[in-house]
Amino acid sequence: MSLRTVAVLVVALCAATRPAVAQRPRDLPPEVQEIYRKPPVVELVTMGVGSLIWERHGHIALCVRYENPLEDACYNYGIGDFHEPMKMATGFFRGTNSFWVGKMDPGQMLGIYRHADRTIWVQPLPLTDEQEQKVIAKLEYDILDEHRYYAYDHFWDNCTTRVRNVLDDATGGALKAMKETTDGRTYRDLAREGFFGMRVPLLITDIAMGRVTDRVPSYWERMFLPDYLREAAAKLWKIEPIVMYQRKGPPPLHDGPSGRIIFSLVILLLTSPALITWYLRKRERLGLGLAVVPYVFLGSVFWFLAIISPLPYVEANESCLVLLPLDLMLVWFLKPELRKKYARVRLGMLAVTAALLLVGVLKQPIWPILLWPLIPSLLVADVLPRRRAA
Repeated sequence: MSLRTVAVLVVALCAATRPAVAQRPRDLPPEVQEIYRKPPVVELVTMGVGSLIWERHGHIALCVRYENPLEDACYNYGIGDFHEPMKMATGFFRGTNSFWVGKMDPGQMLGIYRHADRTIWVQPLPLTDEQEQKVIAKLEYDILDEHRYYAYDHFWDNCTTRVRNVLDDATGGALKAMKETTDGRTYRDLAREGFFGMRVPLLITDIAMGRVTDRVPSYWERMFLPDYLREAAAKLWKIEPIVMYQRKGPPPLHDGPSGRIIFSLVILLLTSPALITWYLRKRERLGLGLAVVPYVFLGSVFWFLAIISPLPYVEANESCLVLLPLDLMLVWFLKPELRKKYARVRLGMLAVTAALLLVGVLKQPIWPILLWPLIPSLLVADVLPRRRAA
């Protein structure tokens, strides 16, 4: 497979590597040296974040080191083809088999991640001979043409969960049996963590990821991210990660502005034509159209994805309760009196939505987008005092 066809995904997230024999650290702990004396050795290799949006949650791979270094291989469950981005994106949202696993040369892959300045950790796993053979057999099975393709899901079926499941199955459920407590962060919190410093992706996690991501994952479930699978492996097998390459750029951010205040100001700017023309009593229909069409378009995209996609965090998107395609009736299609009645119904819907957010029935952080339909609806409903016409 040509490297030109290998790409790492986004909403988030995949390629693989593993160090060549010559790049093994010189000073290995005795327990690690003992593992390498009995090849084949299964290695868990994790990569830190990169600068691109699809690199912001890291990546993971399983690699196998044999007695003959020429046989060494890495197995990457996150390959997609960016030569056809629309096809890949469509397959992702429709839940079709648009991603696949591939077998790759370790040294070549290591060079890619070093070039991208992403920290690389390796953990040789102290598996039994039987467990190693189960892992290798599953990896070789998965790269067959009839098995290699799968429907990528960022939270529940991604490159990391596939690696996690291979190890868990080979060890009789050892990873799944771990009962360690978590820090209480939700799926949404964990997704946002990778996007600190990038306001637009942070806002996308607010309004495009549905309520199912506001659940706190179990220790097993949060191993959908490479960092937490690496942490679990260290706890289970008592093998601390060995740094094979250290990022030279600035460390990843662990906090930062949410972008929600700026987003609210942007929404006020987008709705300002409706406010200005309403105040001036001139070209009010045009001003309303400029305010309504952008959020109707965004809402139409969310509704379309909710209908066609099997992804649970796309199906149950609470933003769809706020951004209604029918709001074009605030501007067109109805007589003035009917437009006024529709606007008052919308104000009632928005009030109910706000109340449900306050009491915690609705979970998504969608407060900023309530402003978007609220302002045009207030104007059309004719509930605000107006200056007299000149």
